[in-house]
Amino acid sequence: MHLFSAGLVAVLAVSLTGCSGDAPAATNDSVVIAVSSLPDSLTPAPWGGSASHVVLSGLGSQLLQYKTTATAGNPCGQPTTEVNGRLAESATVAPDKKGIIVKLKKLTSQFGHTLSAEDVLWSLQIGMVRQPVMKGTLSSSGFDVKNLAKIIDDRTIELNTTNLTSFSIESLQNNLFYIHDSIEAKKHVTAADPTANNWLSKNLADYSGWDLEEFTPGISLTVTADPKWEGTRGSVKRVVVKAVPNTSTRSQLIQSGEAQVANGFEYDQYSSLETSPGVSVINCPSSTRDTLMFNTKTGPLSDVRVRQAISMAIDRNALVKGAYAGYGKASQSTFPGGDPSATYKFDIAGAKKLLAEAGYAKGFNLSLSYSATRPGPVANKSSVLVQSMLSEVGINVTLQNIASPTDFSTALLQGRYEAVLYSEPIVIADPAFYSFAYYAGNAPSNTTGWSSPKFDQIRTQLAATPQDQTAKRTELIKEMTAVVDAGAPILSLVETRGMMATKAGITGATPLSNGQVYFNALGS
Repeated sequence: MHLFSAGLVAVLAVSLTGCSGDAPAATNDSVVIAVSSLPDSLTPAPWGGSASHVVLSGLGSQLLQYKTTATAGNPCGQPTTEVNGRLAESATVAPDKKGIIVKLKKLTSQFGHTLSAEDVLWSLQIGMVRQPVMKGTLSSSGFDVKNLAKIIDDRTIELNTTNLTSFSIESLQNNLFYIHDSIEAKKHVTAADPTANNWLSKNLADYSGWDLEEFTPGISLTVTADPKWEGTRGSVKRVVVKAVPNTSTRSQLIQSGEAQVANGFEYDQYSSLETSPGVSVINCPSSTRDTLMFNTKTGPLSDVRVRQAISMAIDRNALVKGAYAGYGKASQSTFPGGDPSATYKFDIAGAKKLLAEAGYAKGFNLSLSYSATRPGPVANKSSVLVQSMLSEVGINVTLQNIASPTDFSTALLQGRYEAVLYSEPIVIADPAFYSFAYYAGNAPSNTTGWSSPKFDQIRTQLAATPQDQTAKRTELIKEMTAVVDAGAPILSLVETRGMMATKAGITGATPLSNGQVYFNALGS
């Protein structure tokens, strides 16, 4: 059942249950996860890109989660926009349709406090202060950020809405919407730090069900199962997450059994790992796209013809073969579901013609930033291939590798780039949302300088269209995609796969929509 599938109120009344699936429990009580990077903070501030996703999605102190359909025979399950509960028991539209009523489970924090409506209100309020992107996400999801909520009782809160969208309830699984133990956190509020982020960035006070054993920013994280926690979890009682930037070292760790779960490999390494004894590679469908993002405010990239020419100069099929080892699919338009775009067709002559029309027949210099932390190690190869392809039309690309995930994300959010290889992991699966984040004129994370009132109008219409109106939504997605394809502020390069390597006997490591693992699912 999709949201809105039986009418606005009926389908937004979502019944929230625990994990499904019939996989046997893992025998490992302790699991080591090897990742490419870890963030500097246990909170969304400062944002560390994919590194922050590792922690926030792994711990999982959010109200909702995407429903899993994974089984022993199908560890991927099927992609879905359906949600069920983590901290919430239920989420329903208020009778007056002006809010979403959330009823909470009885869960205990690491400090013995019971999850309360006050925890939810405080966490969302301070979340908007410490991470402004969260405020934009709440607003775009239809919530009233000026008058966010009212507490009904200790375990019930109504989140006020200005307008219900096709993803209002679905958005509550977003890992930015992290719920803390407000009683404990408030003890560490100061005039200089009203959100207690300095303390929360190094300590756990939440309802994840995990006690913090050790956290070394950027290096390692160790958590152990809190025996007082009343939630549902797998058999794994201790999780160690290690940042291992070198992909060869990560591969050795998973093959030797020193790590039981690992991701973020070069794609040809996944191919090798598939034949390694005792190693399984989970290869799941994904809506994530690896992209090329432009700063359209000044210089040659301010001319749409230049951006379209760059798109036509990139051989996406060769990119899939050369950098992605055949995993993934060459994009044919900005968003999946759009009609194939003429500017996504590999056409060197056409690219040169557009550059000449724009006054750049002899090309120009271009700085291309990338990071192995996002979109991942594949950027080491894809950046070189893109550099080579653009040289064929006279564009001289200088590559800039930004190693720190925090520095990379900060530069992106501040618009300090000319062109950048990026990835858009799905944090909210509804196209009406993920098309907002980097393309809408009022989106805080849109730093390209491009906007289109027509795009905004179509996207808003999509957000107001129930998900059971498939034909209408399909047509709106096509119209919306055509507008972005024409403007070309961001080029979709490859539609990627959700991939994870595990040792035999490990279950519950199915990649989430953003490619990460939920710690409480391990061993389930």
